[in-house]
Amino acid sequence: MFLKDKLSYNTGTQRFFTEMEANMKLAKEIMTEDVYTVEPDKGFNQVELATEFKHIRHIPVVSEEGNVLGIVSLRDLLLHLSDAAASHFTPIKEIMNTDVITCSPDTPIEEVAMLMKKHTIGCVPVVENKKLVGIVSEADFLKLY
Repeated sequence: MFLKDKLSYNTGTQRFFTEMEANMKLAKEIMTEDVYTVEPDKGFNQVELATEFKHIRHIPVVSEEGNVLGIVSLRDLLLHLSDAAASHFTPIKEIMNTDVITCSPDTPIEEVAMLMKKHTIGCVPVVENKKLVGIVSEADFLKLY
Protein backbone atom coordinates (compact mmCIF):
# COMPACT_ATOMS: atom_id res chain seq x y z
CA MET A 1 0.00 0.00 0.00
CA PHE A 2 1.37 3.38 -0.94
CA LEU A 3 1.14 6.56 1.10
CA LYS A 4 -1.27 8.14 -1.38
CA ASP A 5 -3.75 5.34 -0.65
CA LYS A 6 -3.90 6.33 3.01
CA LEU A 7 -4.92 9.94 2.59
CA SER A 8 -6.74 12.07 0.05
CA TYR A 9 -4.61 14.60 -1.82
CA ASN A 10 -5.12 17.26 -4.44
CA THR A 11 -4.46 16.42 -8.10
CA GLY A 12 -0.89 17.79 -8.13
CA THR A 13 0.11 15.75 -5.12
CA GLN A 14 -1.55 12.65 -6.55
CA ARG A 15 0.46 13.14 -9.77
CA PHE A 16 3.64 13.41 -7.64
CA PHE A 17 2.85 10.09 -5.94
CA THR A 18 2.10 8.44 -9.30
CA GLU A 19 5.49 9.58 -10.64
CA MET A 20 7.16 8.48 -7.43
CA GLU A 21 5.59 5.01 -7.72
CA ALA A 22 6.88 4.71 -11.28
CA ASN A 23 10.41 5.29 -9.93
CA MET A 24 9.90 3.08 -6.87
CA LYS A 25 12.54 0.43 -6.45
CA LEU A 26 11.56 -3.17 -5.78
CA ALA A 27 13.04 -5.62 -3.31
CA LYS A 28 14.79 -7.50 -6.12
CA GLU A 29 16.68 -4.33 -7.06
CA ILE A 30 18.32 -3.82 -3.67
CA MET A 31 18.37 -7.30 -2.11
CA THR A 32 21.51 -9.29 -1.40
CA GLU A 33 21.32 -12.39 -3.57
CA ASP A 34 24.30 -14.32 -2.22
CA VAL A 35 22.73 -15.21 1.13
CA TYR A 36 24.56 -17.27 3.73
CA THR A 37 22.09 -19.87 5.03
CA VAL A 38 22.10 -22.81 7.43
CA GLU A 39 20.02 -25.94 7.79
CA PRO A 40 18.05 -26.45 11.02
CA ASP A 41 20.12 -29.39 12.29
CA LYS A 42 23.45 -27.55 12.08
CA GLY A 43 25.10 -26.54 15.31
CA PHE A 44 24.96 -23.13 16.88
CA ASN A 45 28.72 -22.79 16.40
CA GLN A 46 28.34 -22.64 12.59
CA VAL A 47 26.13 -19.56 12.88
CA GLU A 48 28.37 -18.05 15.53
CA LEU A 49 31.39 -18.32 13.22
CA ALA A 50 29.48 -16.82 10.29
CA THR A 51 28.43 -13.79 12.31
CA GLU A 52 31.96 -13.28 13.54
CA PHE A 53 34.00 -13.84 10.39
CA LYS A 54 31.54 -12.86 7.65
CA HIS A 55 30.02 -9.98 9.65
CA ILE A 56 26.51 -11.29 9.06
CA ARG A 57 23.74 -10.30 11.47
CA HIS A 58 20.83 -12.34 10.05
CA ILE A 59 21.01 -15.91 8.80
CA PRO A 60 18.00 -17.61 7.20
CA VAL A 61 17.43 -21.23 8.16
CA VAL A 62 16.37 -23.22 5.11
CA SER A 63 15.36 -26.75 4.21
CA GLU A 64 17.36 -28.80 1.69
CA GLU A 65 14.89 -27.52 -0.94
CA GLY A 66 15.62 -23.88 -0.08
CA ASN A 67 12.37 -23.17 1.77
CA VAL A 68 12.67 -20.65 4.61
CA LEU A 69 12.01 -22.39 7.93
CA GLY A 70 13.27 -19.70 10.27
CA ILE A 71 15.88 -17.05 10.87
CA VAL A 72 18.66 -16.57 13.40
CA SER A 73 19.90 -13.11 14.28
CA LEU A 74 22.94 -11.95 16.14
CA ARG A 75 20.53 -10.99 18.94
CA ASP A 76 19.28 -14.60 19.10
CA LEU A 77 22.87 -15.82 19.40
CA LEU A 78 23.65 -13.38 22.20
CA LEU A 79 20.50 -14.44 24.07
CA HIS A 80 21.53 -18.07 23.73
CA LEU A 81 25.04 -17.34 24.97
CA SER A 82 23.71 -15.45 27.98
CA ASP A 83 22.39 -18.77 29.32
CA ALA A 84 25.11 -20.34 31.47
CA ALA A 85 24.08 -23.82 30.31
CA ALA A 86 24.21 -22.86 26.62
CA SER A 87 26.04 -25.21 24.29
CA HIS A 88 27.85 -24.26 21.12
CA PHE A 89 26.48 -27.46 19.61
CA THR A 90 22.81 -26.68 20.19
CA PRO A 91 20.92 -27.27 16.92
CA ILE A 92 19.86 -24.07 15.18
CA LYS A 93 16.25 -25.30 15.13
CA GLU A 94 16.18 -24.79 18.91
CA ILE A 95 17.32 -21.17 18.66
CA MET A 96 15.78 -19.92 15.40
CA ASN A 97 12.76 -17.65 15.15
CA THR A 98 10.09 -19.45 13.12
CA ASP A 99 7.78 -16.45 12.73
CA VAL A 100 9.57 -15.11 9.66
CA ILE A 101 8.28 -12.05 7.82
CA THR A 102 9.05 -12.39 4.10
CA CYS A 103 8.38 -10.51 0.89
CA SER A 104 8.41 -11.24 -2.83
CA PRO A 105 11.03 -9.89 -5.24
CA ASP A 106 8.42 -7.48 -6.65
CA THR A 107 7.55 -5.90 -3.30
CA PRO A 108 8.21 -2.13 -3.36
CA ILE A 109 11.01 -1.22 -0.97
CA GLU A 110 8.66 1.21 0.79
CA GLU A 111 6.58 -1.80 1.88
CA VAL A 112 9.71 -3.71 2.92
CA ALA A 113 10.76 -0.76 5.09
CA MET A 114 7.29 -0.58 6.65
CA LEU A 115 7.42 -4.32 7.45
CA MET A 116 10.80 -3.90 9.10
CA LYS A 117 9.61 -0.97 11.17
CA LYS A 118 6.27 -2.53 12.13
CA HIS A 119 7.79 -5.83 13.25
CA THR A 120 11.03 -4.31 14.63
CA ILE A 121 13.23 -6.54 12.48
CA GLY A 122 16.52 -5.87 10.74
CA CYS A 123 15.90 -7.85 7.58
CA VAL A 124 13.26 -9.43 5.37
CA PRO A 125 14.02 -12.62 3.43
CA VAL A 126 12.89 -12.43 -0.20
CA VAL A 127 10.98 -15.53 -1.30
CA GLU A 128 9.75 -16.63 -4.71
CA ASN A 129 7.85 -19.91 -5.24
CA LYS A 130 8.55 -20.72 -1.55
CA LYS A 131 12.32 -20.55 -2.18
CA LEU A 132 14.76 -18.03 -0.72
CA VAL A 133 16.11 -15.81 -3.50
CA GLY A 134 17.62 -12.99 -1.45
CA ILE A 135 17.43 -10.88 1.67
CA VAL A 136 16.85 -7.16 2.24
CA SER A 137 18.56 -5.80 5.33
CA GLU A 138 19.08 -2.38 6.84
CA ALA A 139 22.49 -2.35 5.13
CA ASP A 140 20.81 -2.71 1.71
CA PHE A 141 18.77 0.43 2.40
CA LEU A 142 21.90 2.32 3.42
CA LYS A 143 23.53 1.44 0.07
CA LEU A 144 20.83 3.56 -1.61
CA TYR A 145 22.47 6.74 -0.28
